[in-house]
Amino acid sequence: MQTNKSAGASRKPRKTGNRPPRRPTPAHPRAETWDAIAAAVADGLIQQAAGASLDQAITRTLKSAAGLSPQGRREVVQTLGAINRHRARLGWHLAQAAAEASPAALMSAWTVFARRGQRWEDTAGVEDIALMRKLARRPLDDPEMPEAVRLECPAPWDNLLGEALGERFASEMAAAIATPPVDLRVNTLKATREIAIERLRWDKVEARPMATSPWGLRCAPETNVSATRAFRDGLVEFQDEASQLAALLCDARPGMQVMDFCSGTGGKTLALAAAMQNRGHIVACDISEVRLARAKIRMKRAGAENAERIRLTAEDNKEMKRLHGRFHRVLVDAPCSGTGSWRRNPDVRWSVHAANIAELTALQASIITRASRFVQPDGLLVYATCSLLPQENERQVEAFLTANPGFERIEARAHWTTLTDAPWPSSNAEYLQLSPARNGTDGFFAAILRKAPIRA
Repeated sequence: MQTNKSAGASRKPRKTGNRPPRRPTPAHPRAETWDAIAAAVADGLIQQAAGASLDQAITRTLKSAAGLSPQGRREVVQTLGAINRHRARLGWHLAQAAAEASPAALMSAWTVFARRGQRWEDTAGVEDIALMRKLARRPLDDPEMPEAVRLECPAPWDNLLGEALGERFASEMAAAIATPPVDLRVNTLKATREIAIERLRWDKVEARPMATSPWGLRCAPETNVSATRAFRDGLVEFQDEASQLAALLCDARPGMQVMDFCSGTGGKTLALAAAMQNRGHIVACDISEVRLARAKIRMKRAGAENAERIRLTAEDNKEMKRLHGRFHRVLVDAPCSGTGSWRRNPDVRWSVHAANIAELTALQASIITRASRFVQPDGLLVYATCSLLPQENERQVEAFLTANPGFERIEARAHWTTLTDAPWPSSNAEYLQLSPARNGTDGFFAAILRKAPIRA
């Protein structure tokens, strides 16, 4: 042990055990004025109007608003999210006032509704005080609003989701507006749930175990987990409980060969790698080099040593064809409309691409067919989406099974009982089907398909 050589420092240092290391007290952050927040939010709205996703707009806005304090940056993120959650209602109010829903008008409208009882007339950057005074006389949830507007369900989703959800339409759409909790998956390569909870407490973050996912923790909405040491050290990852349960259904075990066919940035890949205890081999595949690069960073932080990344080309090349029939488990989290993830991604409901269901279902059909080639005999193919629409879920699976008689559907509830003692969370025995109102998770669908074994 090194000794402290400074004068009068002959005493031995106290033992701290498992207590967190003491950090210097941060300087008191400066308070942001609303005009600085509003200017940054308006910049984000302009970027969205130009075609950026909400996530892209937030990233670019925070980069250009580097002078904001951490609290100010946080308020920018929360305000952009709130405007996207209220976009239909704000647009309706603007239409009643004969105003276009431009980025500036949306910012003005949100300023009025979010800052009732506060002075906004002298707010810098506000372009239309007359418009704001008109809106100030209106309630946000005006009784004259159509139901679809009040529930933030734009066309054509009104008809599609109304048909899919039936009498549950209003409750599910209301749940999709609410700010969701922060869901975490404990990385069992590095910690147990109990250790992760304690480590989060070091940074004053309270987390409680999820009722269904054996790996899950839940925090209050908008909890800042990314700033904690538990996150930086790879003990926890952001992952909605529904997504965790889809990974659980894969039944990935140590020593297996596993493929995550549409891996994105690797959330489910990491869950599968942890379930495999870093033994065996897992391949994360995606068409995007950018997403795979982000997955590499996450894999390193999580300590996932049995995972590799492969960029998918338009068709399987020789390298990929050598992998056909090699995998015990293949997970396909297919690109979809994202109707189940609106509470976490409120801007998706306005996406023109997401609303092109015919294009998406054709893409899904080609993806599940291509992914099925990698499943070995008696192996499992798990097809999943974050959609609430049967066109992307049950009907897609039924069409695949009709065209591929070498696969059969396994009842999801029966498979579930072999994996966990937790109650079956879905109302359907054949498939895992979760929703915000019924389960407090993202809307999610998963089907388990088994490839026929080789008969002697």
